[in-house]
Amino acid sequence: MPENMNDIEGLMIRFLHEDISENELRELDHWLQESPENKESFFQLKNTFDSIKNHKLLSEEEIEKSWQRMQQKMQESKKIMPASSGKRFFMHSLRYIAVAIIAIALGTGIGIYIETYTPNQSAEEENLVAFNEIQVKKGGTPSTITLSDGSIVSLNASTTFRYPTTFSKNFREVYLDGEAFFEVAPNEAIPFVVKLKQQSITVHGTSFNVEAYHNASYSIITLINGSISLETLNKSGVKISSILLQPGQKAYFDSSSELVSLEKSDNSLAKEWLNGSFKFKDEPLEIITKRLENYYGVNIYLDDESLKHIRYTGSFSIEQGIQQILHIINGEKQFLFQQTGNDIHIKKK
Repeated sequence: MPENMNDIEGLMIRFLHEDISENELRELDHWLQESPENKESFFQLKNTFDSIKNHKLLSEEEIEKSWQRMQQKMQESKKIMPASSGKRFFMHSLRYIAVAIIAIALGTGIGIYIETYTPNQSAEEENLVAFNEIQVKKGGTPSTITLSDGSIVSLNASTTFRYPTTFSKNFREVYLDGEAFFEVAPNEAIPFVVKLKQQSITVHGTSFNVEAYHNASYSIITLINGSISLETLNKSGVKISSILLQPGQKAYFDSSSELVSLEKSDNSLAKEWLNGSFKFKDEPLEIITKRLENYYGVNIYLDDESLKHIRYTGSFSIEQGIQQILHIINGEKQFLFQQTGNDIHIKKK
């Protein structure tokens, strides 16, 4: 473990310079986890890094103030380092700024993030939150995790999920890019919020499925039981709609038109991927192929625009091969497909 702050400074600089070993990453991670004060100290540096990344170079006075705030926090925790060496570290490390947030990945697919969350906080208050990030690769096996409040989240292939190591006393907020099934532990006093690219889901103790990939032109939220409030934003971040879903409903969001439509849902279809199968009922080929891309780690191109809107009903096991699945979907011989490596082109027959 690092013996003094000079060692810590060296680890931080090497990390920012992308010249750090796995053992050193573990040492830095260990130091961050030792106390909230260590995380907060690092965050003071992060503020400086963020300013530089955004081309807002700090003045000497701002650097000095930033250092003094950090030093005060460390003095309170009896972790004092000489002010002169701290300032030298600030000035020296400016040459090495490469990232704005620390992400320690030790080969597990999980990153550790240190940042602040500021809603409902005064300027004097700083609420430091440590985040984990789990990434299920394209074509990967679904993964299930239990959050600190007891909520259970199952993640499908090609999904990134970001969540606090421990929820605060006032809010529970997570971030999703991909598909996940949530079973949220009820707590009326502390809302549970799922943040998507252009939507925000406020959960009232319930289970539901979310399909919202950043590279898809749509998102689908299916409510199994309980209730959820769905807020939709436009591309500028302005709220354009807010609806309350009831069990047996699904909300379909078209990002191109920025319209949300409510439909009746078949709850069993929304959960089938948890069992290693995929069922679809009267769904357009565009949505079906997008899911196949994520399940099988391939790229599917619909060479004719009209193919996107042809609807199909069927089911298959994830254990079946991609070509076999396409043959099943194409039972009525409406298209032709050709695979070259990971690329599959589908054209109208």
